[in-house]
Amino acid sequence: MDATKKRVAIVGAGASGLTACKHALAKGFRPVVFEAAGDGVGGVWRRTLASTRLQTPAFAYRFSDFPWPADVSGAEVFPRHDQVVEYLAAYARRHGVTECVRFGCKVLAAEYAGVPDEEAAAWERWSGNGEAFGDGSGEWLLTVQHPGSEATQIHRVDFLILCTGRFSGVAHTPTFPPNRGPEVFHGQVLHSMDYSNMGHAAADELIRGKRVAVVGSGKSAFDTVAECAAANGGRYPCAMICRSGRWMVNGGFVWGVSLGHLFCNRLAELTVHKPGEGLALALLAILLTPLRWLLSKLAETYFKMQIPMEKHGMVPEESFAGSMSGCRLGVLPDKFYDRVEEGSILIKRARSFSFCTDGLVLDDDDTGERVDADVVVLATGFRGDQKLTDMFVSATFKQQIVAAPLYR
Repeated sequence: MDATKKRVAIVGAGASGLTACKHALAKGFRPVVFEAAGDGVGGVWRRTLASTRLQTPAFAYRFSDFPWPADVSGAEVFPRHDQVVEYLAAYARRHGVTECVRFGCKVLAAEYAGVPDEEAAAWERWSGNGEAFGDGSGEWLLTVQHPGSEATQIHRVDFLILCTGRFSGVAHTPTFPPNRGPEVFHGQVLHSMDYSNMGHAAADELIRGKRVAVVGSGKSAFDTVAECAAANGGRYPCAMICRSGRWMVNGGFVWGVSLGHLFCNRLAELTVHKPGEGLALALLAILLTPLRWLLSKLAETYFKMQIPMEKHGMVPEESFAGSMSGCRLGVLPDKFYDRVEEGSILIKRARSFSFCTDGLVLDDDDTGERVDADVVVLATGFRGDQKLTDMFVSATFKQQIVAAPLYR
């Protein structure tokens, strides 16, 4: 195969898109990266809260051939978001990736031409061997909207690499019965994605001097609540509405041992059941279940001692090991529970909520507790698969994307 004659398109200029482009260049291809944002590489790291930091230590979040700058790796265990953006941009410059990126270009549709849907449906959906779908007999037709114009252009490519991420693009918003949703609320409602996209100055102006309620218990919710509490203090405490707690930790060590050494090693991998595993691996995972349980309990006990989550009713229902394997572990914002103690943050546990004219109603629409608010931020997650199903024209490809496990 003559790599110089093969057309490669990559959608997204975040960490995975930059890596894919770098490797395509190394193989002799001439890739084109379509990035919807017009302000640079970095993906979601360019649109974060002012307080956002990396969720893993710098040594565990790095390119194998491109180390962190000495001032970051030496002083910052969890680098700031702006340091992550600069690191990704430096990587792109170092490997000639920046020249391949077309900023402000949004891929609206992707259609595979030259192969009937019936034939495409027979392709193996998830081979697990790193090979591309299809036999190369067709081509991709990408409908791309370019910056500053409503017009679109069709780009023809042989290979399509999707690096659009799971935590951006399409917000997951709850549904409500009639007259119980945001339409009855006299304040402002927005998703945490929109709050992050506002920019730091605009976000600060939105929340300062306001009664803010944040719905959710994930990392976005914790960070948003912490920012509101820092801005308004006890005069306008921020209410955090959540069903259950999440494992948010204050460091990457348990009893002096790195979490990576406990849960991210070869032995720990063998304790987890995997799709398509054989009988031997399945039996081994069963035999190692007590070890997995013991490591999880050690971590839970340690963090319960370090963080007053029991006192404030925020002990997670999920095991620590389950959070680790599901990538649901987060870093607790600085002084979060100190602000709970001082009254800047009010934690409200509720199984459900609805809107009223001046805020939220928890659990019961008639007699439930009311939380007054001027601004409600819905930190309720994202629909990562929806971005892909909206992009594909073929119903067959839409079904393949839903069926295939997406990397997290």
